[in-house]
Amino acid sequence: MARLSQQQASSGHTVLVVDDDAELRGTVARLLRSCGHTVLTADGGEEALRLVREHDVHLMLLDYFMAGMTGEDVVRELRARGHGLQVVLQTGYASERPPRDMLRDLDIQGYHDKSEGPDKLLVWVDAALKAHRHVTAILASRDGLNHILQAAPQLHRLQSLDELLRGILLQLQGILGFSGACVAVVPGAHPGSGHPGSLLAVPSDQAFEVRVATGRFEGRQWHDLGDPERQAVVQAAQCGRPSREPLTTLPLQVGDRNVGVVLVDLAAPAAVQADLTLLEVFAAQAAVAIQNVQLFELATTDDLTGLMNRRAWAGRLDEALRLGARHGHPTSVMLIDVDHFKRVNDTYGHLAGDALLRRLGAALREQVRGTDLAARYGGEELAVLLPHTSLDGARVLAERLREHIAALRLDWDGQTVQVTASIGVATDPGGAGAVAGAAALLAQADEALYAAKAGGRNRVQVASALALAGEGG
Repeated sequence: MARLSQQQASSGHTVLVVDDDAELRGTVARLLRSCGHTVLTADGGEEALRLVREHDVHLMLLDYFMAGMTGEDVVRELRARGHGLQVVLQTGYASERPPRDMLRDLDIQGYHDKSEGPDKLLVWVDAALKAHRHVTAILASRDGLNHILQAAPQLHRLQSLDELLRGILLQLQGILGFSGACVAVVPGAHPGSGHPGSLLAVPSDQAFEVRVATGRFEGRQWHDLGDPERQAVVQAAQCGRPSREPLTTLPLQVGDRNVGVVLVDLAAPAAVQADLTLLEVFAAQAAVAIQNVQLFELATTDDLTGLMNRRAWAGRLDEALRLGARHGHPTSVMLIDVDHFKRVNDTYGHLAGDALLRRLGAALREQVRGTDLAARYGGEELAVLLPHTSLDGARVLAERLREHIAALRLDWDGQTVQVTASIGVATDPGGAGAVAGAAALLAQADEALYAAKAGGRNRVQVASALALAGEGG
């Protein structure tokens, strides 16, 4: 019994000792606790079954011969109830039943003769708990693979890059069960940054950017991470393989190109035991989805402003108008023209004009609602699609945007560049009153924009007001 005094750190396992001999039950419990196991005890089969219902038991050490329910009765009841926990039967009478028959007939993992002493018992315990870990890993891999298969359509749907990255974290949370994680990328890896499609985790010590995050990483920047966390991200970008040491990291890689690195919360016990092959399968799915989103953004995004380009925006307008005509809801558009933009280029140079357009693109992304779509319509002209928005609602939004643009200041070579904008607004009422289509609606908005500029600039003009004015003479 020398091992009784060798107390170890917690093993994370729970063992249930079932024996009607109180002294022997206590001795075995102390032996198991000295090995770091959490121990529950029961003096009979009924109490054992109750404890199994109430606790996550990994292994049951079960006396074969007890009053009432025998060990064999308890095992058969466990299996009938669908419990797959490991069971080692103990006996004081080696002749009760041949061990091989017991192992085969009862679906148990060990058969221990009590006369063989504690060391032999611990051999059975170690073997059974190892089997428990293997079964748990297999079940986790099966569930994780099912989760990946179910997640695939969600990953590959049309969505923004940030939406996709957040979805990847949520899907990983479903696989691993962690409470927090983040995706680290190279700064500026987004449309309008001058590096379209460059979501590239370069294997160097440069600063990364925490693009999206959950749990305790929410709201944190790269410099807020600890040195071990930042180092783990860089190492993951360099090796391109999932790792559990020193931290759990998951590079998102397409071929030899990294498109980001996921860092999982340190306090994630499930992640420590994660199947790295399973993580690689998920990482491959996620990386391809990211690349597809990047390619879509390249095809639909204006490089300078980061807004949607005209062709893609026109397609979304057609779709919004069709839905409005079918379901009877209004659709509005704004056409925005920067007043005296040529004067900016002539006075400060074309680079200043480009910087101003970038600033205006960022302003539109900040100011429009999540359901609206802003685009670069051409040159210094911008456009906003406002689904489910009436004329009055569009006018309010246009005035707010006009005021915001007028308040913008661009510092350029020690000088301050300030502009205003004229905005034309038109609305399709939807349903039976729908206009002829996108071309007709845009023609109304363009006419309103022309009137706004003719009326003194830095103003909003709505198409319906023009029509009323024309009808009145």
